[in-house]
Order: sequence, then C-alpha cells, then structure tokens
Amino acid sequence: MEKELKEDAIGQNAIELNQPISRLNTWAEKYDLRQALFGAEDVLPMWVADMDLPTPPFILDALRERLVHPILGYTLTPPSVYKAVCDWQAQHGYQVSASQILFTHNVANGLFLSVQALTHPNDAVLIMPPIYPPFAKAVILNQRQLVSAPLVLIDQQYQIDWVAVELAIQQHPIKLLLFCNPHNPSGRVWRRDELRRLAELCLRYQVIIVSDEIHSDLVYSPYQHTPMASLSADIAQQTLTLSSPGKTFNLAGLQIGYAIAANPQHKSALQDACARVKIEDLNLMALVALQAAYYEQGKAWRDVLLNHFTDNINRLDAFLGEHLPLVKLMRPQASYLVWLDFRAMFADHQALKTWLIDQAKLGLNDGLSYGESGRGFMRINLAVPSSTLEQALSQLGQATASIDAQPLPFKSG
Repeated sequence: MEKELKEDAIGQNAIELNQPISRLNTWAEKYDLRQALFGAEDVLPMWVADMDLPTPPFILDALRERLVHPILGYTLTPPSVYKAVCDWQAQHGYQVSASQILFTHNVANGLFLSVQALTHPNDAVLIMPPIYPPFAKAVILNQRQLVSAPLVLIDQQYQIDWVAVELAIQQHPIKLLLFCNPHNPSGRVWRRDELRRLAELCLRYQVIIVSDEIHSDLVYSPYQHTPMASLSADIAQQTLTLSSPGKTFNLAGLQIGYAIAANPQHKSALQDACARVKIEDLNLMALVALQAAYYEQGKAWRDVLLNHFTDNINRLDAFLGEHLPLVKLMRPQASYLVWLDFRAMFADHQALKTWLIDQAKLGLNDGLSYGESGRGFMRINLAVPSSTLEQALSQLGQATASIDAQPLPFKSG
C-alpha cells in the first residue's frame, strides 16, 4: 500500500507541483508585503519560507472532511495527535513519549517562550549567526543578553567555531543556547559528531539547548538528520526540541508548533510561560492537519518535494555557473532555502539590494537580517513551480547587463 501511494504521489503530484497557483487576494504575506519590504509591487517574491506549491491534497481532504460537521467549538487534543508526533519523530531515531510534548503556535513562538521560561532578565543567551532572525529577537525583546559566536565559512559550508563557543560560555556565562538543526539560512545538516561535541560542551557548563528542528524532514541524501535530544539520555535532559509540520507541508497559516522536553522541569517551566499568556492547545484545523501530515502519505509527499527542490537547486546552480559565476551558491543539505554569496560582485550590501530589486526585480531575504555575518548574502526560496524559477532566472539574466564588467571588492563594514 505504501509503495502504491508513493508511486502515485511521485507521478500525479509531481505534475501538480509545476502548475502555477495565484496567491493574489489570499492575504499571502509573501505577496502583500512587497511594497512595504522592497518598495515595489513588481518584484517576484522569493523570500519568506512558505511554498508557492499546494498543500498536500490528503491534508486538504482531511480539513474538508472535518468542515462537513457544522460546529467548530472548543476542542481537546486527542491521543492520536500525540501519537502522530511520536511516530513521526521515531523515523529520525528519536523516541518521544506523549508526556514530553507541549504545543506552541509555531516554532518562532516556541523560541520566545523558551527564552522566557528557561532564563531570567539579563541572563546570557548564545546564538551562532548567520541565523534565522527570530533567534536574536527572542533574546533582545525579552531583555536577555545576546551573545554571538558566529559560524565560520570554510569551502562554502558553515562550521562551528569551537573556540569562540567555549570562550563565550566561559566569559558570560551562558544559560541558554538557541541552536538551528538543520541550519537556517544555509541548509547545513550537522553531523552526529558535531552535535555530540556541542552537547557535551553544554553539559559541562550546564547550558540548556533549545534546538529548532523545523527543517529536519527536508534532508537530501546522503545526509541524515540527527535530533540533538536523541544522542543520549543526559543530552535529552539538557535539550528542548522545537518542531512543526509547517515547513514540510506548507501549513504556516495554520500556526502549528510543538516542543519536546524530556526534562520535566523544563516542560513545567514552559507550561508556566504558556499559561501566563493563555497559550493552550492547537486550534482545531491545526490538529486535523498535523495528524493528516504525520502519516505514511506524508513521507511519500516529502520525497516528491525533495525531488522537485533538487531539480530547482540544480537549475539555479547551473544558471549561476554560466551567467553569474561570481555568485556562489551554498548547496543546501536540507530545506528549499538557498544561501547565495554575492560578495565578489558588489562594492557594498546596499548596492546588492538595489540591483536585486531595481534591476533583477526579485524580492529575496536580506542577508543582514541574519546578522552581520550575512552581509553580502541573500536567501532565496526555491519552493516554487519550475516556471517561477525560470522567470526569476530570466530576470537575473536581463539584470546582468547593468553590472560593471570589473567587479569591485566587497566592503566588510
């Protein structure tokens, strides 16, 4: 049955992924914020991490089936939803019990709640930029001390700066590490030995790890996702895992997130933080969607997506190699987000932004929003039909005529 489902998904659904879908007049953030973010309505938006691809039909069918019932009242979370989360995590070798699960409205919400629950005002919290912007915001807006140990770029892949991490822990000291596994924006899948070294460092200094693992389903072969908390019982006790089906199944609008805490004290603290702002269970539609997604059909759909994303990444890589060789594509090991290095092409970051918006007519994520180490970089979202990518490449090709033949050295400051 699973084999038949997978073959059907790879056949029919692969076709569906290449059918453009208009998102105009649907309150889509990606499109409706173009004027506010880029100062123009005519840019092709390839920024925020949701897909211009359909939510899986089996999830939509489950939502429609629930809507046949005419009452949308207060809802309890059934045991089957907890079981779905446990079963889904088990594919990564992570054994989770229902008692360890707590629902949040999304993963970013979980980051903010974790900072509130597990630290006190003025406590030091460590991040490793370039990093998803809510990491820093969760620290700053909650009046904690933000400490950075930037990743280092070696052979077009980010590596942890072990000396900088330990020095930061010793000097401040750090109460909480906000960690991204796999990494956003680069798509780096951390190896088991790297995760173990980082976890053992945190155990030694009694630093709690909050591990954002929302991109863990979208990992390309031969890479494998290792949940931080799966490494050992001791590490699980020191780790709070955040995840969601939102990225894998394009469900961001339903506000689905969950935390997994093996340590009862961590879970209790998070529950208290949720109670202070009256955050309880997921909404009804989120519960239905999560349970429908975290099933065998969800795994088949994920494989279809990975094939589609791989084609798009290959197409972009080939285009840059032929037309914009100065732009370095950081090949993602996970996710549909691609980190592009423009530092060899422009004299400064503002020149890069201006060129992308005014000449290429593209709306991408500004690398500086991920920290100072994102200067000269941009993040592009390739969860689009192939025709959308071709349009983006055509616009990039036309924009190359506006670039000086001799590139200027990039200014680091």
